Amino acid sequence: MEITTIFFFMNMLSGTGYSIFSPLFPSIAIKKGITETIIGFVISILDLANTIVTAFTPLLCTKFTRIKLLYVTTFCEATCTILYGIIGHFTTSSHLLIILILISRIIHGLSNGIIATLLYSLTISLAKEEDQKKALAELEIGWCIGLALGPIIASVFYKIGGYPLPFFFLGLLLYTSLFLSTKVSHERTESNEEKKESPPILRFLGHIEILIILGAFFFGMISESFFYPSLTNHLENHFHLSLSISSLFFMVLAIVYIIFLLNIDIMTERLGLYGSSFIGLILASLGVLMVYPYPPIPKSIIFVIAGLGLIGGGSAPIFIPGFITLNKNIKKIAPEIEEHSANDISSAINNITIAIGDFSGPIIGGYFSTCFGFKNSCLIVSTIIFIYSILYFIYFRNNIISYKKNKKLPIDMDSKSEEEKELMNHPGFYKDDNINNFDLNLENIGKKKRSFNPVFKHKEDDDFQYLELTDKK
Repeated sequence: MEITTIFFFMNMLSGTGYSIFSPLFPSIAIKKGITETIIGFVISILDLANTIVTAFTPLLCTKFTRIKLLYVTTFCEATCTILYGIIGHFTTSSHLLIILILISRIIHGLSNGIIATLLYSLTISLAKEEDQKKALAELEIGWCIGLALGPIIASVFYKIGGYPLPFFFLGLLLYTSLFLSTKVSHERTESNEEKKESPPILRFLGHIEILIILGAFFFGMISESFFYPSLTNHLENHFHLSLSISSLFFMVLAIVYIIFLLNIDIMTERLGLYGSSFIGLILASLGVLMVYPYPPIPKSIIFVIAGLGLIGGGSAPIFIPGFITLNKNIKKIAPEIEEHSANDISSAINNITIAIGDFSGPIIGGYFSTCFGFKNSCLIVSTIIFIYSILYFIYFRNNIISYKKNKKLPIDMDSKSEEEKELMNHPGFYKDDNINNFDLNLENIGKKKRSFNPVFKHKEDDDFQYLELTDKK
């Protein structure tokens, strides 16, 4: 088995381990008297641990070898998954349940962050140069497949054996990653090269255009995760769906996200970068409103599915074109910084913002649901995102309008707007047959979202500096 194929399966399993928890835990927690606010915090704590450990992974690689870290973290990830089933099923005290689950989630988050960072780094280190781009694309697809598989496993095995069985089954399956990591041990995974110091990023957060773009990322993640503490119970109580069926709804978002991701170049060509992100925010706002669904939208399961689909579909134009505009603005603010350093800064800021949004979403959604009910929670979150989309349009209106105007002019580089010229070099997320037209920056990979953030470049620039995790012998 090729080493990149091994990493593909390991990343897929890791994504499955991540996504199985949210459909199942809220139901058992509610029955034991735990509020949706606490449920949201329990779900989110994994992302907080993930974010923190990602920053320290290069340091850990100087203390331990990559393979040793991979052994320990894959073992912990599988064990924590099994513990979710044991703790949730056998713990009667709600306070003890919260404490034990929080500990398990933190360990799982630490392990998940290290695994993700190592897999992307090792893929770059071990794949042939001509296969690196394809291998990275496959790794990302593996994660998305895992996100979709988690709810399916939750649904099927909950139907067969109740709450603990999905976790037991997946936990045992995740030990496969421990076995697969032994297949990597004979590969050359150590390096004596020193890792370059990362450039500062705080200086860019004082610019309003950067903050507006990052706000879109933040609210995009809020739309994707605010319903985690409430959706399963909502579907059970209002549509009389079983937990096994309700769990399947969590895969809708991931599937639609992939579909839009593979066709994002069509939207960016027609609407431009800023226009695409604006439409993505509008779609996410409408999707959030339909998750309940909120009147006058008919109370139908079809609209719930459509709402989740709109959120997933809106996320792609928020994050992909948004990352390119972030990268463009950073280069404008600091033209003296060389291109690869600017790419590193963009990736770091992007991933940190996504992680904060991913952590905040379930907490915000759980709090609003506890205080105002899930129906009004959807209305509040939808309204906030819609208001922000208007602010986004107002601030970037010149970019959006000028792109539309220039689209009507003859195809002449002199007549094209700056953004349209940028799209000539950055045409969006391309399909596999054009995959060599883009490259990836993986400086801070390790977040749950792992949105496919392409750093586009001219074809002749082949010396992109990938993430290097140093192992000192």
